Amino acid sequence: MVTPARPYAVEPTQTRFWVLHIVRAVIFAAAGLFTTFSRDHSPHMGLMIFGAFTVALGITVGVLSFVTIGDRPMRRLVIAQSVMSLVAGGVALAFNSSGLGTYLLTVSIWAGLTGLLELYSGYRLVRRSALSRDLLIAGGLTALLAIVFVLLPPDFQQTDGGIDNAPLALNSSVMAVGVFGAYAAVMAVFLAIGGLSLKWQKSDANAATEESA
Repeated sequence: MVTPARPYAVEPTQTRFWVLHIVRAVIFAAAGLFTTFSRDHSPHMGLMIFGAFTVALGITVGVLSFVTIGDRPMRRLVIAQSVMSLVAGGVALAFNSSGLGTYLLTVSIWAGLTGLLELYSGYRLVRRSALSRDLLIAGGLTALLAIVFVLLPPDFQQTDGGIDNAPLALNSSVMAVGVFGAYAAVMAVFLAIGGLSLKWQKSDANAATEESA
């Protein structure tokens, strides 16, 4: 029996990458939910959330990469991202009281470096694996976060009428923490969908292999 041609090949070394997608989705979802339901959008809280998020991401993904990624160059790229996350998280937690400047700088550097690495990882797999699309989109979203944080004015302040005549203040800190929370939520949904898609693609490939045997 001749199996139909597929637009992308499912590489044996990439078939368990869906596990990393799902794990990352859970961590991103936790960061997004905590940010959304937290009434404190101060730089201190932003650094604490970002620090805990990146440390958890760095440790979990770094460890899992050894058992889910067989391709050594890809594994090195993922480990490099994990190390950057650990460093950024450590800095954020260590200097959690240093203010908005540290928050903006730490997040923008982390997002810029890890986003570019993920974009490069996706570029390497173009025309070789459907995983390339997921990596390119995730890397693009992370790089976009870096651009937003770089362009965000650190001295923005606007006060408007709130509830029960209580003034509602919108400043750079509220905007920055809110943007990070929105980014985390979008990434969680995207990675969850991508991870399940890769898992189902693997199941389809295995079924096709059994039929052709």
